[in-house]
Amino acid sequence: MTPAAPAGIAGAMSNALDAAFAALADPTRRAILSMLLEDDMAVTDVAAGFDISLAAISKHLGVLDRAGLILRERRGRVVWCKLDPEALRDASVWMQSFGQFEGPDLDALEHLLAGPPPPDDLLAELLAAETAVWQALVAGDAVADGAALHPDFLGVYPSGPATRADHIGQLADGPAIQTFDLTAPRVLPLADGIASLTYLARFRRPDVAEQAMWVTSIWQRAGDGWINLFSQDTPASP
Repeated sequence: MTPAAPAGIAGAMSNALDAAFAALADPTRRAILSMLLEDDMAVTDVAAGFDISLAAISKHLGVLDRAGLILRERRGRVVWCKLDPEALRDASVWMQSFGQFEGPDLDALEHLLAGPPPPDDLLAELLAAETAVWQALVAGDAVADGAALHPDFLGVYPSGPATRADHIGQLADGPAIQTFDLTAPRVLPLADGIASLTYLARFRRPDVAEQAMWVTSIWQRAGDGWINLFSQDTPASP
């Protein structure tokens, strides 16, 4: 049996591992580490590789810094980031303690950090399916709207929860939407044949000022297409 480490040492290592694995749990932070495997980068250059704000990237970098995975240093007026030479050392040692792992393979590590990007065709397919729902609302086409929704569909909206029948019912008096525009789409595969789509919707209802919502929907593959299982609207700045 391996001797137990003193409580203080064990606790410190546990905290370090918790921070490292928590940092690695986020795909954006894994992507940042993959970029820094290639070379040091300025914070602004890191941010340029993502469709999120500089402030959001700075938060991710702060998590990586506190986890001991990267180093940040100011060079003149620019803050640079680089991979810590000791990055993942404790995690690697911990995994090797099980006797099932060889020394770290940097090529494999780079592949792990990069992760498989969501395929472009998945984003295109889900965005097309989502657009078809909006088009049905513009056309007042209850049949097309119902065909896109799973029988157990659940919607969570500012007005409250809604079933498939509720969603179709909004077309009883004709079109529910006059115009719409969908931007900033992001896709996340959840399981085999199931994926989530998030996007910003700006739309106008009859006799109502323009509204803006962040929409998150979950879709399940059905034959050659997709069917909507769940949707949630979160108000955004107009």
